[in-house]
Amino acid sequence: MQYVAIHLKKLQTILINNKMSYNKFKRHKPNMYPLPRRTVLYSRKKRLQPVPEVGKRYHCFDDGKITFSRHYIVKIDEVLNYMEFKRKYPEEFQQYVTVARRCYWLYSNSTDKFVVTHNGENDELGVFVRTKQGGWFSIGDYFNSGELDATGKIWNNLVSEIDDFDYSDEEKERIVRENTIE
Repeated sequence: MQYVAIHLKKLQTILINNKMSYNKFKRHKPNMYPLPRRTVLYSRKKRLQPVPEVGKRYHCFDDGKITFSRHYIVKIDEVLNYMEFKRKYPEEFQQYVTVARRCYWLYSNSTDKFVVTHNGENDELGVFVRTKQGGWFSIGDYFNSGELDATGKIWNNLVSEIDDFDYSDEEKERIVRENTIE
């Protein structure tokens, strides 16, 4: 009974404050408890990384984890548009559709290009597509799921912070020398 009385008191207060009758209130149905606005996770303006060039080598990071132990280098073999990729690689296209639906928070709703490499994480076919942030991430399940560094900024940031890692001076030089792309 007390619960009903509290709600009737609230209703009476709303009616008095809005200067309306109960019948008008029933038709109007004001939004008494407004829902919070949708939280925007990403800016609507994407900072698109450039499309990688065919024949060039790029830094890549397994599972998008930016460390030296997760680093590998890929050479881009093909850059295809939507229909070309769908015709040439039908199985991988179906995998893209499945993975993009399953990982909706990572992959963009549509991709402008499909970046194909034949020497992915385990020297297998790797396909990179756009992310929601405008970068490139591959569509592999277990292998070949990595972030492509199309601008080189991720690698440069990692190298600039190499002193934070527990490597000797010789190891630091070797890591940078072996993984420098010319």
